[in-house]
Amino acid sequence: MRPVYLLDTNVISELVKPTPNSSVLEKLVENGKFCAICSTVWQESVYGYERMPEGKRKNKVATYLARIKGSYDIIPYDTFASQICGELQAACERKGKSIPRYDSQIAATAIANGMILITHNMEDYQPLIENSTLKIEDWWE
Repeated sequence: MRPVYLLDTNVISELVKPTPNSSVLEKLVENGKFCAICSTVWQESVYGYERMPEGKRKNKVATYLARIKGSYDIIPYDTFASQICGELQAACERKGKSIPRYDSQIAATAIANGMILITHNMEDYQPLIENSTLKIEDWWE
C-alpha cells in the first residue's frame, strides 16, 4: 500500500518527547501504515541526533531513530521533487516570500508523490501552500 501522509520533522520529534501530544499519537496509531518520511526529514533527524551530547538521551534517540527507519518508508528527494522545489522557490521569491530550504524540499517531495504533508509548522509552509498544490494537515488540533 502506497503511503498517503508525509510526516514532517516536527511529527517525528514529537514522538520522542517525554509527553507527546495525544492527538498526534492517536492519528499516528490510526494512520501509521499510511505514513512515510522523506530523505530530507531523515537528514534533519540524523543531524539533530549527531549534535546531541553523549548520554542517556542520545542513546534513547538512537534507538528511536532506528525504530523510525524500520517503521516508515523513506521517500527520496529525487529529480522530480527537485524540479518542483526549484519552481516553488522561484514562485515564492517573485512574491517576496523566502522559504526555508528544507521545508521547500519536504513540500516538493509531498507534491511529487501526491502525499499530504503532516506538520505543526503551518506558518512556514503558508507561502508554499499559496504557490502550489501542496496539501497539508496539522494533527495537533
